[in-house]
Amino acid sequence: MRVIRHYDFDGFIDAVAPIAARGEASASFFIGSAHSMKRSPPRKGDRVYLATCSGKDVLGVALLRDEGPVLIGESDGAASVAFAADLVADWPDLQGVMGAAPACDAFVRKWKELTGRNCRLRVRLRQHALTAVSEVPQSRGAPRVALAADADWIIDKQIAFIQEVGLPERAQRLREVLPPRIERGDFRIWDDGGRVAYAGYNDAAPDFARIAPVYTLPEHRGRGYATSLVAALSRELKEQGKRKLFLTTDVANPISNAIYARIGFRPENDDCGFDFIAADA
Repeated sequence: MRVIRHYDFDGFIDAVAPIAARGEASASFFIGSAHSMKRSPPRKGDRVYLATCSGKDVLGVALLRDEGPVLIGESDGAASVAFAADLVADWPDLQGVMGAAPACDAFVRKWKELTGRNCRLRVRLRQHALTAVSEVPQSRGAPRVALAADADWIIDKQIAFIQEVGLPERAQRLREVLPPRIERGDFRIWDDGGRVAYAGYNDAAPDFARIAPVYTLPEHRGRGYATSLVAALSRELKEQGKRKLFLTTDVANPISNAIYARIGFRPENDDCGFDFIAADA
């Protein structure tokens, strides 16, 4: 058993394929990200870690970009331990780890052994998949494609969103990565006498798309805008030929889980997100 670092995106996609049998929603993070990096290669100086680990009855996949958490999905415990040992020299200040609970448990134990750092559970996430869009009541207003003129508004609201939910995302990175997505047409806005909600998606992979982010302005919540917008976007993507759609919710947020269930998204697996903290914290 050994960790293989991948520098060829197609090679990584091929190596990740076997883990999709454990959950396509989880695997879509890795496959979709690799397709995105094929389309928009990382810039010089960007830090990227794409790795797989396999051996007798052991399978694992890991992805890390810049200063975010390392994603390990449904990796086996032995593979998670191997990823921790492989990462520690290059990412000693790793922000955190995200994946299935057994994978994360193995990773954080090894990380503490190697670095002395403790961990703190930040969030429990649920991965959902959709194959058919259900009929839902439509709110007042209508969806439209976000334009370049909407970029500053979306960026400002997305910064507010990450602050609201405590995501480990830098505002400066959002200012860098969101404009190209908006210009590419990857965002929709729900307009009801003004902009009240938005939703983005990543369709880099040929047969699926992942919907994120989704945000309704606080003063406009409770009116069904997010339900209507995500349903409309989901129908649009399915009509384009996407076999499946995926999205992620916070397990502790019953409102968002109920919204997506009405649209047709079904839970596939749960993940944990841990932050690494000082040993004496």
